[in-house]
Amino acid sequence: MTENKIKKHKFYNATYIFLLLMLILIVAIIPQLSINTFLQGILMWATKILPALLPFFILTRLLSYTTFVGSVGKFLSPITQKLYGVGGVSGYVFFMSIISGYPLGAKLTSDLYKNGEITSGQAQTISAFTSTSGPLFILGTVGIGFFGDFRIGVIVLVSHFLGALLNGFLYRNKENTPISARIIPPTTNNPLNDSMISSITSVMVVGGFVALFYMILSLMSYLNLFALPSYILSLLGVSANVSEAILSGIIEVTTGISLLSKTQMGFKALAVLTSFLVSFGGLSIHAQAYCFLKNFNMKYHTFLLQKITHGIISASVTFLIVIILF
Repeated sequence: MTENKIKKHKFYNATYIFLLLMLILIVAIIPQLSINTFLQGILMWATKILPALLPFFILTRLLSYTTFVGSVGKFLSPITQKLYGVGGVSGYVFFMSIISGYPLGAKLTSDLYKNGEITSGQAQTISAFTSTSGPLFILGTVGIGFFGDFRIGVIVLVSHFLGALLNGFLYRNKENTPISARIIPPTTNNPLNDSMISSITSVMVVGGFVALFYMILSLMSYLNLFALPSYILSLLGVSANVSEAILSGIIEVTTGISLLSKTQMGFKALAVLTSFLVSFGGLSIHAQAYCFLKNFNMKYHTFLLQKITHGIISASVTFLIVIILF
């Protein structure tokens, strides 16, 4: 390790320790707010996320013990290999991800790598176009629930999925590793038990991140920590409430879009910003996904770049749609 890398590592480590100590101190100083908001995050996970994710986690894990994934991979391999340089199982991951949403795509990619079905390089390419939200969230929660406008939901949905597929081209796998046409399912004496334990563990990790980031975002808002970045954005002509929505969405997407829906922005601007936030996902989603992506040695900055480009591409597609149609 070079001297510059050592210094950079020490700087990142010191920053990480400082932020953790500050968070611990804030939680200790404002315990009631911390407890209440963490509890609210747990309740949101238990009532909204757990029922939606756990069945998919269990069933997709069970499916991996059959020959179905291998059959899908063999069928789609000529297409995905030509487009992205990865095996056809990536098509299966994409399909399941757009049905269920974050972070199922990351989990399935990690499972495929651990089962020896894809290499680390292929897994990193697959993550570029299979880390998506689901139609239930985009159409139901965002379009109808927050904006009361089904059109925004449809536009964001189309832009989000198309943006994911286009995003994959930027990170096309260039390995010369041959793609196996025959995928052997993992073996176990009790696939149901294994699937249940693995899925419950995974969804509990997701719940922890949801509650933690919900608490952090609430504390930041309470301490008015958005004041400085909001002021900087105001110099660019961005109003305070829009700034808070954008900054909140970068941390936790659902809260950010909820705040965005309460602003007085026009339809076109709302659609474009919402599209970016949904595709970027927010740091809370990143943390959930990275729990699985790190299993194949993917660096966080690589995933962060993938989500930034996904957000930009999706927002650009939305911009074109609203300019042409509206």
